[in-house]
Amino acid sequence: MAAKEPLGVAAFTPSFRERSGEPEWLTGLRRDGFARFSEGGLPTNRDEAWKYTSLRPIARAKYEPAPANDDAALGDLPALMLEGSARAVFINGRLAPALSDLDGVTADVSPLADTLGADWVQALLGRKVDDAQVMYALNAALFDDGLAIRVPDGETLPRPLEILFVAAPGERALMWHPRMAIDIGENARATIIERHIGPAKGAYLANHGADIRVADGAVLTHAKAQLEGGEGRHLAMARVSIGEGSIYDNFVLTLGAALSRNEVATSLDGADSEVRLNGAYMLGDRQHADHSSRIDHLAPNTRSRQVYSGAIGGNARGVFQGHIVVDRIAQKTDGHQLNRALLLSDHAEIDSKPVLEIYADDVKCSHGATAGDIDDDQLFYLRARGIPAEQARLLVVRGFLAAAAEGLGDEAVRNVMLAELDKALGLEGIE
Repeated sequence: MAAKEPLGVAAFTPSFRERSGEPEWLTGLRRDGFARFSEGGLPTNRDEAWKYTSLRPIARAKYEPAPANDDAALGDLPALMLEGSARAVFINGRLAPALSDLDGVTADVSPLADTLGADWVQALLGRKVDDAQVMYALNAALFDDGLAIRVPDGETLPRPLEILFVAAPGERALMWHPRMAIDIGENARATIIERHIGPAKGAYLANHGADIRVADGAVLTHAKAQLEGGEGRHLAMARVSIGEGSIYDNFVLTLGAALSRNEVATSLDGADSEVRLNGAYMLGDRQHADHSSRIDHLAPNTRSRQVYSGAIGGNARGVFQGHIVVDRIAQKTDGHQLNRALLLSDHAEIDSKPVLEIYADDVKCSHGATAGDIDDDQLFYLRARGIPAEQARLLVVRGFLAAAAEGLGDEAVRNVMLAELDKALGLEGIE
């Protein structure tokens, strides 16, 4: 009897091909990525990292690579989230230069295809993919387009950069696998905001990958608003290395997609470095959202903070997996992680798996998870001041979710993320 093919491999095999004219290192990366994917196929619930998130809907779908875009058919794009930002626009995973505005940042931001010969791009993209990072390996094998962002030592990205990913699915289920390479030089500064949007109808798979270096003394603010369409499936992974005295400040707002997974793997490689991973998620109907992270403390006096807050209603399911590893030499580590969930219906579900793996003896680490209903005392307080019941309920949810954004250091970015949350709750303009 012939061996059974791993889950989902057949659906993606036709999309794998070697691209002529690419550097040899990239050809090897693609081969290795697809070999890793082919060996095990799509992850299943038997894989510990995917225990709470099933990709069977993706295995059953017959995705096709997204064709070239008809940008003119899109209509008007949404306004910038943060006024004054530059903008790179992707349609179905492909950069749309005519719709982008990179004035003032052109020297630092360019199509990934134009930079594949650069040593720094190879150093970032060519890093080994862990066995558990199956979808990341698939991204390496299949990516067609992406963005390269490099801020030189001692400089600041002149304008915040918004990367707008627009899904425009057709009659057939489409997929795309964009890739980003981000290098923030020594003592440099940058603000990057991702926004992912899509229509209510139309099936698609967006499988994103990002390789990021935050060099010594640098600061990167990296926020993301995931507002995918109702039939969209959004998978994203970022691998981040953080140098001495540097800060990586990450926030994700998850509101869209039928199925989503946002995964961040960070390594604190230099002393006195810091990572902040925070997020807010609001789910309803049968949505499934997975927030997974791994933080490796590899140097002394490093600090990590993770706070995720979720409001889950209908038959939706939330997942939080936070894994902190403290190396033997990482003395004076200060690590904290917390997932808080409001369950808004009897059928809503949250699965939390916070993990601490500590090999040093002089550390301060904690983890926790809470789940419960809306606080009746808070509702009573608001109702007693004349606020209608439904609005009071929404305000309590808003306050609960907004707490996760307090860890985001950039006030302007924090405000635009909260504004997007208010829009989703129907609380715009309410004081």
